[in-house]
Amino acid sequence: MSELTAEQHHMLEQYDQLLDTISEGLEYLENNITAEAPPQTQQVFQDVLLGLEQVSRSHDQMAVLFEEREEIQPLIIDFHEVVQMLQGWFSLERNEEKRGLLVEKVVPAYEAWRTRMQGFVKPYISH
Repeated sequence: MSELTAEQHHMLEQYDQLLDTISEGLEYLENNITAEAPPQTQQVFQDVLLGLEQVSRSHDQMAVLFEEREEIQPLIIDFHEVVQMLQGWFSLERNEEKRGLLVEKVVPAYEAWRTRMQGFVKPYISH
């Protein structure tokens, strides 16, 4: 396991926390996307998208940082597949359809990926 700088360690801690925050946002959307969804659901969706964008940017750094670890590239590819699933949101008109997309596809795929990615990151940030 390579030694991390304080900055790299901090970035991985922030990354790990962001994965949990995105999970919480997706859970909120799952529970609140209804025909009469509260107005803040759109803001939470925007926040989830921003979080996913930050995760994606972090992957560029992680690909370099962990280039000797062959499992990083499949994890990054799997993340992009989750994002592609979520893009289906924009072609759906009814909230029930959007909720179905989250419940049946996006959330299970994201949670499975998050578990694997956090398993990869945790040894680097645990004290």
